Amino acid sequence: MYATTIARQIKEDFPGCHLTWAIAAFCKDIIAGNPYIDQVTDIDFVPKSDAKEFRRYKRKMLEKKASGEFDEVFITQNMDTNQAYYDGCIRSCIFNAYPYPVKVPIKPVLKLTGIETDNAGKFAIQNQLQSYDQVILFEFAPQSGQLNITKETAILIAEDIVQKCKAAVILSSALPISHQDKAIIDGSRLTFRETAALTHYCTLLVGCSSCISWISTSEAAKPLPMIQLINAQTSWVNPVSRDFERFNLPVEQIIDLTDFDKKKVTDCIIEAMHNFKAARDTYNQVIPLQFKTTTSIVYNLLCYREFRAIGIHIKANRKIYGNNPLFIIAVIKAFVFFPFRLLRNLIIK
Repeated sequence: MYATTIARQIKEDFPGCHLTWAIAAFCKDIIAGNPYIDQVTDIDFVPKSDAKEFRRYKRKMLEKKASGEFDEVFITQNMDTNQAYYDGCIRSCIFNAYPYPVKVPIKPVLKLTGIETDNAGKFAIQNQLQSYDQVILFEFAPQSGQLNITKETAILIAEDIVQKCKAAVILSSALPISHQDKAIIDGSRLTFRETAALTHYCTLLVGCSSCISWISTSEAAKPLPMIQLINAQTSWVNPVSRDFERFNLPVEQIIDLTDFDKKKVTDCIIEAMHNFKAARDTYNQVIPLQFKTTTSIVYNLLCYREFRAIGIHIKANRKIYGNNPLFIIAVIKAFVFFPFRLLRNLIIK
């Protein structure tokens, strides 16, 4: 989603170019119909998070540039040495990997088909969404690792809400939901693109900084006030509020919850439906700054002896956080524990 902005910027920087976009096969629906991309190449032979295969593919693309097959090759995926650009926000990490300034609008580009829009409309009619005072889109099973919530807990929260308010809750994930209460709706049969269209029938998003949260910020979606349930201590933390602050986007319509239980989430949602500002004043929690990701990034870069990239990571974070002692400690920890962690990983393998 973030990288669609880079496609737009490339067309701005290289007018008339033919842009081939290499993307993992399971992600390519994101760029279907994108007007800034001329050709798509599936990368189905690089396993997810496999840095070794990614490095091999990167070398192959750079060889094609050297041979003249491509005039330019830009690699923005936040893997390998590009992790050095991570500064607390994944969007800025991807933008920083592009060697030119990003000047185009940063809203993710998502172009829906008429069929996708119609499917969302049919879904809204079938579930009588227009008959509810509030329609909540609830993203509860992220693949980003930023929240650990079970399907059963999500259903319990939904049950509390529909019992107390004239509201519908659409449980959006890849997990099918079956519930006798027609106000608790299974959103799994919609694609994520159709879910973007569905935001136009919703009034509130409850998310966890994963696909549905970010697709709701795209050109195809209706901006929704959102409650974000976040595990602030996860290895890769990428809260919407921090991203919005970084890019000077309004955060008044975001409530972050990091320390919560089922009751607190339910109470926050109910109050937010009636008075979002009051709910934000009562419930919003500041996401603490931590640099666990830095320790992992520096370790990974040390494994490949990418000392220049480590310098880039330090510079990128000092630009944002100054000489933050927590960041300095995280870097030192990576160096101190590197041989022990490396030995442990070798033994495990």
